[in-house]
Amino acid sequence: MKRTVFNKAWLAGLAVIFSLIAFNALAFGSELSDIKKAIKEKKAKWEAGETSVSVLPDHLRQYRAKMDKPKVLDTDTFISAEPFLTGLASSLDWRNNDGLNYVSPVRDQGNCASCWAFATTAALESYFMIQEKVPGSGEDLAEQILVSCAGIGSCSGGDIRNASNFIRDTGLPPEMDYSYTATNGTCDSATSGWEQSSYRIGAWSYVCVSPSVDAIKGALVTYGPLVTTMNVFSDFFSYVSGIYSYVSGSYAGAHAVLIVGYDDIDQCFVVKNSWGTGWGEGGFFKIAYSQCNSSVNFGLYSLAYSPQAACSYGISPTSQSFTDAGGAASINVTARTDCSWNAVSNNDWITISQVTASSGNGTVYYSVAPNPAPGTVRKGSITAAGQAFAVSQGTAAAPTKKVPPGKKK
Repeated sequence: MKRTVFNKAWLAGLAVIFSLIAFNALAFGSELSDIKKAIKEKKAKWEAGETSVSVLPDHLRQYRAKMDKPKVLDTDTFISAEPFLTGLASSLDWRNNDGLNYVSPVRDQGNCASCWAFATTAALESYFMIQEKVPGSGEDLAEQILVSCAGIGSCSGGDIRNASNFIRDTGLPPEMDYSYTATNGTCDSATSGWEQSSYRIGAWSYVCVSPSVDAIKGALVTYGPLVTTMNVFSDFFSYVSGIYSYVSGSYAGAHAVLIVGYDDIDQCFVVKNSWGTGWGEGGFFKIAYSQCNSSVNFGLYSLAYSPQAACSYGISPTSQSFTDAGGAASINVTARTDCSWNAVSNNDWITISQVTASSGNGTVYYSVAPNPAPGTVRKGSITAAGQAFAVSQGTAAAPTKKVPPGKKK
């Protein structure tokens, strides 16, 4: 009798399981059909299909895109991409840069909202291979340290800014010092003294905090693979190949990834994900430039890793007024000794007479010609160390005259 009761209960439970599987299969089939229809209608250039992520139920999918968006503080540094944009090649792929691979293998974050840890760890791995000139070494560093030891995030989420600070200040050891578990874990499980074997970056800077194709391309060439963020929609879970653009589905969450290349011919970026090799093009995907200015917001909060902090400059004063008679004055520039700069007049009536340095702190001496139309106001500018210095004439008393050192007044 007991055996009969047990068998009935077991069979009932098994029936429930099969019913759930059948329901999920039908739901996924309908979702995939809708995505394929939307791709065709919108003439998108990618293929949807069954992936290791698309077949997951919703409560597990949510872990794949659950990042906290970082806050931008006044103390954060920004990279100016403008100097790097001249003469860029039409494409770049750090997986095959002059035949050399500077991108580590694709990992799988599993059922843990740790994309923020995987994207920054992947950037550190590429940074090391580029800086140490060891392409193809396939560095494998411990994401679990960020999840369990850093105190900045968990399997419930985290952000790339705090993770990058930790990678700069403390660093990450090899995977063997704390193998990834896809759980919150505890730092007690890490190898004792892991800090001594950790890899670190010198500095990190924002490339952009609003999507910019040009800024990302320039920084990719100069600094290597970049950490970035994007908004994920449900159609993205079914990406198999091609150049992704959003076509259908609801918002799933914010996600962190690693940009490893770009292609101007196909108008897309090449990106490394952390959902394993059973998703996308072996774990990678391409995404259209157009998605930088769409609801996907690809490229939002992009970061570059470097051996030292990005150059920043200051000028003092930031403007000057002259009478119709004209005159001479100077601009003080502050910069690190390894940071180069120049000064350019943007108007023919403003002449730069001397610049005392081409890097570090320096002074720009300039003069303003008499106003050919007394009583009228004219405005111009000087660009010193990339900063705009405003000049106006005909509105104020002349400044105290300054001349370059060594010259007679």
